[in-house]
Amino acid sequence: MKHADLILKNGVIQTMVGDTTAEAVAVIGGEIVYVGGNAGVESYLGADTKLIDLDGKYVTPGFIDGHTHEVMSLIDADTTLSFENIPPSMEAYTEAFQAFVDAHPDNPMYYGDGLDINAFPDGAVTNEWLNKICPDKPVSITDMSRHASLLNAKAMEMIGLDSTTPVPSGANIYKYENGEPTGFIVDGISLMENLPQREHTKKKFHDAFLKFQEECSSFGITGIDVAAATIQDTEAWEVYNQMEKDGELKLRVNSTAMNFEERNVDASVAKEYISRLDEYQSFNSDFQKISQAKVVFDGVPEGKSALLLEPYAPEAGEAADFKGDAYSDPESLKEFTALLNGAGYQVQIHSMGDGAVRCALDAFAYSRKVNGDKDFRNMIAHVTLITESDMQRMADLKVIGTMQPLWWYYDPNFSPLEEMMFGTERFEREYHIRDMMDAGIKITGSMDYPVQPDYRPLSGIEVGVTQCSPYPGEKNDPKYTRNPKQGVTAREMLECYTINGAYEMKMEDMIGSIQVGKKADMVVLEQNILTCDPKTIAQTKVCCTIMNGDIVYQC
Repeated sequence: MKHADLILKNGVIQTMVGDTTAEAVAVIGGEIVYVGGNAGVESYLGADTKLIDLDGKYVTPGFIDGHTHEVMSLIDADTTLSFENIPPSMEAYTEAFQAFVDAHPDNPMYYGDGLDINAFPDGAVTNEWLNKICPDKPVSITDMSRHASLLNAKAMEMIGLDSTTPVPSGANIYKYENGEPTGFIVDGISLMENLPQREHTKKKFHDAFLKFQEECSSFGITGIDVAAATIQDTEAWEVYNQMEKDGELKLRVNSTAMNFEERNVDASVAKEYISRLDEYQSFNSDFQKISQAKVVFDGVPEGKSALLLEPYAPEAGEAADFKGDAYSDPESLKEFTALLNGAGYQVQIHSMGDGAVRCALDAFAYSRKVNGDKDFRNMIAHVTLITESDMQRMADLKVIGTMQPLWWYYDPNFSPLEEMMFGTERFEREYHIRDMMDAGIKITGSMDYPVQPDYRPLSGIEVGVTQCSPYPGEKNDPKYTRNPKQGVTAREMLECYTINGAYEMKMEDMIGSIQVGKKADMVVLEQNILTCDPKTIAQTKVCCTIMNGDIVYQC
């Protein structure tokens, strides 16, 4: 018998095959060759075997993040001020941005990411503070959702933004009472084409990705579904491919075709995506799958750009019949989806409002009518608001929900804004995860990083169970609890981050469970997260992460 390269023994190993647990695992060549009791693994032990005595620790399949933008906040660290760790107040923001400008006097333009609109009095985001600090150079700062940007007066001048500028479909230009723009634009990419763009080279992407995957390993993440890369999609695929060849890739990646600047999709865009996807199919491997296209169909609730079935609440300050906007014609979305599915590719549709969710389901239903009842594994990203009837329809159409658990608890800084936009009745219907699972919808866990800066799966698992903040000082405070009746079990949340994620990535034959013949992607935790106090899950220590049989992180 060939001896193992790696053995784990004396543990509680959650195989994710029913309720089966094991004591030991043996790995040869990155593949699991034994799962069972301690006694049976002894025959695999050789002189060169790496032996880990788990001493009762808990082992699960490696975690999979089902929706990430990987290096978006890392690739521009040298040119962009991150507001994510700055206290959300005008005083703190002004001080930090002034210091950033002073430290980079030669920058031709200044960028920022992660602006929290709650820092502004009454949520009125305006650019006066930027104009005082930087009157002679353009400034563009995106908000936490990455769907909105705040421009200073110089940037507005460069793109010709004034009171007469037409508002593109799906966008929102915020204005003062006199009709002049405040500088705050939601989903206005097409308006900003004339601004200088940050340089995103393959080298910068590669270097940033190395940092990103190192942090992923420390969180127990061994696989990611990239919702949209930070550079041109084909360039990202080439970087992943070269990293695999060079032995640098320590994550399994499901890659996506998408143009950030392309929001309005139709048959011609579908054909372009199919051509691109077809060209790169030779890159498919055990480490990278190039299998899907993404569509951003609506925006975000706080930007009043999520598409609703009924008008926004009066407090949103819009016309009485305002429901938000679709970024694409719903009929064109149907054609786009049917063509991609017909060519063998998944389609992921960003849909936050219940109107957008319904249009996405209409597109998926149309695709099944055209292409037949096949294993498409289409996805809706976020699913903030969905009607009960559409829950069942989503399940019947076998559409995956790629969800972000850290959005499910009550955030006193952010949740009131959504409640103001949607009204209390709809706000209380957001993120009904228990109902979605009971309807038969397969859910995958993710964080939409860097929109949600904390992308630790253990944080997401805890929130799914408690429906409360996972952070010390907040987790025992009922004001952070949102939908207690929508809590799910720790086992169900673990499925979201393991076997369900593997299914979404079309890799469930290789990963997602601990079984003989599958790849050795595993994470060792200090405690059993299925039996511990749920309020301690997020603080559980990741002791070791194993990817393809290699130890990629050890505490």
